[in-house]
Amino acid sequence: MSSQYITGLMLAAPLLDGASEILVHGRIESRPYVNLTVQALASFGVKVEEERGELDGEEATLFRIGGLYRTSGEVTVEGDWSNAAFWLCAGAMGEHRITVEGVSPTSFQGDRTVLAVLSRFGARVGRATAFATVQPDRLRAFDMSARDIPDLVPVITAVASVAAGTMRISDCGRLRLKESDRLKTVARGLTNLGAKIEVRRDDLLIEGVEELGAGAVDAAGDHRIAMMAAVAATRATGPVRIEGAEAVAKSYPAFFDHYRLLGGEVELSD
Repeated sequence: MSSQYITGLMLAAPLLDGASEILVHGRIESRPYVNLTVQALASFGVKVEEERGELDGEEATLFRIGGLYRTSGEVTVEGDWSNAAFWLCAGAMGEHRITVEGVSPTSFQGDRTVLAVLSRFGARVGRATAFATVQPDRLRAFDMSARDIPDLVPVITAVASVAAGTMRISDCGRLRLKESDRLKTVARGLTNLGAKIEVRRDDLLIEGVEELGAGAVDAAGDHRIAMMAAVAATRATGPVRIEGAEAVAKSYPAFFDHYRLLGGEVELSD
């Protein structure tokens, strides 16, 4: 159902007596996050072996976790591609180049895929050892799967809303189990701004429009919906009101401060 369950078990396993095994039935959701966990465990002396096969006619994966935690001495925490994605998408949608520093192009984080996605849209993308840059250009729709990058869907949908053509984002079922039912809150929020979005089972179908308009978006207690709406506002012809904007505190408390630093106009009220 979620890679987070696997991650939690992997992190607990080294604290138990003996080796542990985790058996996952079916395809692993958000696989890059499991890979990131394995990488982190390795830096602290814990070895994870993986075996893939089939069980009861379906795909199965067995993880064997062995070893005890030991200090790695010094660890450098990577920049967060999930949060960087909002600014990079704003760079694709807006009028000016945006550069995000402190992100690794070789990261195990699945959301670094945002650069490849924006490149497929037609934005001009640049990358180096510790930063990424996106410049606006004519955006064109295409079809993609969100199976491994569900957290990118809200802001990618905002980009698709102003791209030429019609885009289908498939394999979005997991979005129903986030802080909000993101299939509904993404579609409803952007539709309130003039986007043309339809939910079809576990897919989003987006027909691009030239510009978005003024309107109100209910963040529904979901940090990524609040940030999506703020990025969408960069292509709106009037002000966008985000109800429950304080939800950004869950993952990015300084989001609106940085929004201002990039030239955005923000007025906060209770």
